[in-house]
Amino acid sequence: MYVILSVLSVTMVTPFLITVASSICNDYDYERYRPLPRFFHSRTDRFVKGLVRCFNSYPKWYEQMGARFERMPDHWTGWRQIGREREEADAVAAEYLQADAPATEHRKVMAADYADFCAEYPLVDQLATITDIDAARFIADRYRARWCEDNPDAATQLSSREQRAAGLKLLSKSWDIPLPNFYLLGFQDSEMREPYWQQSWFPTIEGPKYQSFLLVKKAAAYHVFTPGIDAKWRKWARPVADGRSVPTLTELVESEDAWWQQRWAEFKRQVAPAAPVQPMALRVIWRQYLDTSDARRHMELAPNERFSVAVYNRLADTQYTHINQTPFPLPADAPKVLHILWQEFVQTRYPIRLTTIRNRPELPNMYHAFLRERFKTIDYANRMLGTAQGDWHDFELTLEAPTGVGSQKLRSVWIDFVKKLPLENRRLHSSEQAYQDFLRQRYNSLDTANTAYGTDWARFEEAFPPFDQAYAATFEQTEWSITLLPALDSYRFILTFFSTQGRALFVTVILVSLAILATLTINPMAAYALSRFSLRGKDKIILYLLATMAFPAMVSAIPAYLLMRDLGLLNTFFALVLPSAANGMAIFILKGFFDSLPKELYEAATIDGAKEWQVFLVITMPMMKPILAINALNAFIFAYNGWEWALIICQDSDMWTLAVWMYQANQWWSLKTPWVVMAGFVVVSIPTLIVFIFCQKIIMRGIILPQMK
Repeated sequence: MYVILSVLSVTMVTPFLITVASSICNDYDYERYRPLPRFFHSRTDRFVKGLVRCFNSYPKWYEQMGARFERMPDHWTGWRQIGREREEADAVAAEYLQADAPATEHRKVMAADYADFCAEYPLVDQLATITDIDAARFIADRYRARWCEDNPDAATQLSSREQRAAGLKLLSKSWDIPLPNFYLLGFQDSEMREPYWQQSWFPTIEGPKYQSFLLVKKAAAYHVFTPGIDAKWRKWARPVADGRSVPTLTELVESEDAWWQQRWAEFKRQVAPAAPVQPMALRVIWRQYLDTSDARRHMELAPNERFSVAVYNRLADTQYTHINQTPFPLPADAPKVLHILWQEFVQTRYPIRLTTIRNRPELPNMYHAFLRERFKTIDYANRMLGTAQGDWHDFELTLEAPTGVGSQKLRSVWIDFVKKLPLENRRLHSSEQAYQDFLRQRYNSLDTANTAYGTDWARFEEAFPPFDQAYAATFEQTEWSITLLPALDSYRFILTFFSTQGRALFVTVILVSLAILATLTINPMAAYALSRFSLRGKDKIILYLLATMAFPAMVSAIPAYLLMRDLGLLNTFFALVLPSAANGMAIFILKGFFDSLPKELYEAATIDGAKEWQVFLVITMPMMKPILAINALNAFIFAYNGWEWALIICQDSDMWTLAVWMYQANQWWSLKTPWVVMAGFVVVSIPTLIVFIFCQKIIMRGIILPQMK
């Protein structure tokens, strides 16, 4: 019997432990469903798990990750797939965790340079892994603070919740989008999904929402959303503060204090050079193009032969061991076939946003001829482009794509013009070229750079921003904070979510209290009356009460809603409590308990002169404590966990309970960040768990006592 009970206890506890474990996972290990996450005892698992914060959310992130890690298998296209292939993931991590002393010293140099390079590279061409949850917290705090700055007198009269609501109205006005909630910003479904690899795509940087997104991306670059970094920064900065107040990372994002910005740059080089924001690797698009059918035909490959490093070595007479080592952009001494493919790649695939026009005198005339051919007349051109030019020569050809409010149409024409330009009239830009120029400026020669990095590059075009080394250096300094603290961050967020949404805590406490009060009064009184008094049709009443238990609650939801509406009780506590105040099964059980009490007890009380209400309260109720405890517990569970009726009867979100907001959280985040939902389930289950722990004896008495009777 003890063995059976032990097995049953394990089967009951294990699902809860899996829920707790899932709440501290991420995309990498969420679907393992283990009571104890592997990253607790595996350093390689922690290394790969931390990469989720750097490569995720945006389209084709796995291609960008593969461009930075040579040992990453080509078939890895999803984190959950990576999480299942533990041996391959461990092999990727082991290459960096088992580095010898010289390699570690070279890593520090590369990581520091990488941090400096990313700080200088344009943020628009950097890819970021940002969740709407992180963005919501940052934007909410920012717009709440902005509203308080604009309305200092009114801010002192409002609570933090009201200030937050005012900040949401300010954000809606700024974006010209009616936002019901900060958590519905939609960055993950819009800005995070933008096709950086498409040739004609340009970010709408003029829009207020995109400007907010750029600010959020900058915050990610400052490690605002990386757990543990802010605490390390303040600990690092206090000894060098020289009496100054150390700003938080959030404050540093928009700070213009050059002294603190310099200190931050020093800290980032030493402690956290790799952020969840990385320059886009354009060589990924180039290598994908080389594997197209047209490119393979130019290279005279067999029908079933794919482009690989072996093919590149054969064409260029090189000896690279991995495709990531091949140069980008294409060097001048590359074979003719690759130059032909490069020109075709630039004409058909190279992003125009990373292209500028060379300053040559003949190009403006070509531009004016292009406009004349497209629009035919100057009036039609002005009408289509929203301009007011008097002659074709009044249209200025800019070296860069037109930007600013109302420039979208001109920019579209500029893009089409650039597509027709020969390669010699264009200047190409990419993160790879920018990093190679960075190395030339910092080390002057290739030999010096090779000595500092411990590499053997034959040309600067082989150099690539070393995110992998920067991440390994960051992992050494912040191993547990970037893997364990995100788990705690999920709980911190869900608690903030519950406390800031409507009046969830207040409404839940009031509802539970009223439900328990109704259960401890209405049901015992009804059962006592049915047991003590000879009522006409008593059996039919009991049968009717039991019949109510035969139908699901949702069957009566519509008529109950219509009744509450007609009574004018929508969005009130009465509507939440009244439909379930009387419970047929509870009344039936209580009546059976009353029937089992000896009649002599009531007769003695009557002889002593006790009134009926005294018999009920003084004699009967104390004997019913175990049963009432069970009923109160059931009422608590029903009122606390029930969300369907509360969602139906209360359209006003201020009357939503914790269970309703938990349902909303599940709807919003179950697909993208289910571990946050798991954290919410754990949090909302704590009150029920506490009640069961402290009421075990009462519960057992309520179960055993009726059997004894």
